[in-house]
Amino acid sequence: MYEETTIAAIATGSGEGGIGIIRISGISACDIAERVFYTKKLNTFKDAIPYKMYFGYVKRDEKKIDEGLAVYMKAPHSYTGEDVVEIQIHGSQEALRQTLELVLEKGATIAERGEFTKRAFLNGRLDLTQAEAVMDIIEAKNAVALTQAESHLSGALSKFVHENREKMKDLITKLEVTIDYPDEDLKDLTRHEMETELSEIEKTLYALLETSKKGRIIKDGIRTAIVGKPNAGKSSLLNTLLQEERAIVTDIPGTTRDTIEESISLSGIPLILMDTAGIRKTENKVEKIGIERARESMEKADLVLMVIDSSKELEESDKKLLEEISKRKAVVLLNKSDLEKKTTKETVSKYAKDLPVLEISAKNKTGMNKLEKVLEDYVKTGDIEDGRALFLTNLRHIDLVKKAYESVIRAKESLQLYMPADCIVVDLTESWNILGEITGDTVDDELINSIFSRFCVGK
Repeated sequence: MYEETTIAAIATGSGEGGIGIIRISGISACDIAERVFYTKKLNTFKDAIPYKMYFGYVKRDEKKIDEGLAVYMKAPHSYTGEDVVEIQIHGSQEALRQTLELVLEKGATIAERGEFTKRAFLNGRLDLTQAEAVMDIIEAKNAVALTQAESHLSGALSKFVHENREKMKDLITKLEVTIDYPDEDLKDLTRHEMETELSEIEKTLYALLETSKKGRIIKDGIRTAIVGKPNAGKSSLLNTLLQEERAIVTDIPGTTRDTIEESISLSGIPLILMDTAGIRKTENKVEKIGIERARESMEKADLVLMVIDSSKELEESDKKLLEEISKRKAVVLLNKSDLEKKTTKETVSKYAKDLPVLEISAKNKTGMNKLEKVLEDYVKTGDIEDGRALFLTNLRHIDLVKKAYESVIRAKESLQLYMPADCIVVDLTESWNILGEITGDTVDDELINSIFSRFCVGK
């Protein structure tokens, strides 16, 4: 558990705003609030009707700091599971600072990072996946990431974990009977049934693990590298997609010497566009570094947009790059379609097997609708479009599901090799414990502290 102090912090973000909130949680929340916030409607905050707003004033002695509203949330039906009072005043940082200072003077302790959510977890209001989902909601960069975080907050991942832990526990219990009563050896039928059940758990864990790549895309966006030779029109393409002059565009090859990153949203998913240095042979040290970074960006990218100047003949370096990206998720763009063509779709298709080839003019913005349609189709692959399916988006969860999956495989192999029941129990119990770490059922204090230290103060 934790020391029963009463904690307080500013719960709203920094900067000016219409409303600012001071959150107080703990056994003395009401006592402290009534010595800070004065309202004619109440003699004491413990008489307040829970969840009802009361108008009043924040005062230090007889000096009014601000006016606003206060609400009392009675334990255990509050966010933290404790008595909570929230004082809502104007969003002036100075008024908030003075109010928090007064609350601390009256007996509250300043909250640590994530301490409100940590108390919610320790008091059983949230499990660990739901607590982490709170931070995912706060950090959500797109609509699908928000939907997925809300799904985790509502308990979708928790339900998955609990169901599979129950199946494992049932198998462990059956196996332990044969350990406690050696005469009751595992019969062939029982072994077959257990192998079937283990296979089902194995498939279920593997299927969830397979969602992790899409899960990362949901959370972080699709990394999209714009590559090609110098002066092919990469920076013009970036500017057109962004609908702003973000990159410098000149007729001089090699203008872009470093990778520029910007984001656009397509179907609720961010595309992280990386405008890279033109790939060519050069003796210029700075340009060489830019080209190396371009190749690194291409390697790390989920999607590659290769820009070719269609007003020029296809060169050997173009052909090599086309062959290289033909093994990747990529789109080939024949830019400068407004000029006389010297490179056609047919020519490019010889080297870019099965890749979409589009004719565009980044300068005149022609063909951009077709490009956006291709990009949207890529974004909408599978269930990723609306985020309703369960995806693994958290690296901690991905690592634990992988370990749990590996332990189940070992347990299944031990069963197939007719090894003693206690050998199977060891691996299955390990998997059961690992899954428990996801929800916080089998987690230690050090890990709990580490997770909540990544939260903001006031959350």
